[in-house]
Amino acid sequence: MDKLRITAIPETRPVRMTVAFPAEIYRDLALYAQFLAEGQVTAAGAAANPARLVPVMVARFIERDRAFLKRRRDSPDIVPARSPRQK
Repeated sequence: MDKLRITAIPETRPVRMTVAFPAEIYRDLALYAQFLAEGQVTAAGAAANPARLVPVMVARFIERDRAFLKRRRDSPDIVPARSPRQK
C-alpha cells in the first residue's frame, strides 16, 4: 500500500471552528480517515475521526505554500506560528 502523507494526528489545544464541506470532499476525507485507521491501532478498533484530519491537512498545505510563507516572513507585525508538528 502507498504511504499516506498524514501518518499521525498530533494532540494540540484546539480552537473551535465550524466548516461546511461539499459531500464529495467529506466522503474523501472519511475514506482517508478509514485508510489511516487501517494502519494504526485505535481504541476499540474505531476508525479515525475525519474532523481531526482537517487541521493537519490545512497545516501541511500552509507549510508548503511558498508565497504565503514568504509574505508571513516579510511581514514585521506578524509573529511566526509554530507548526503543529513542532513540539
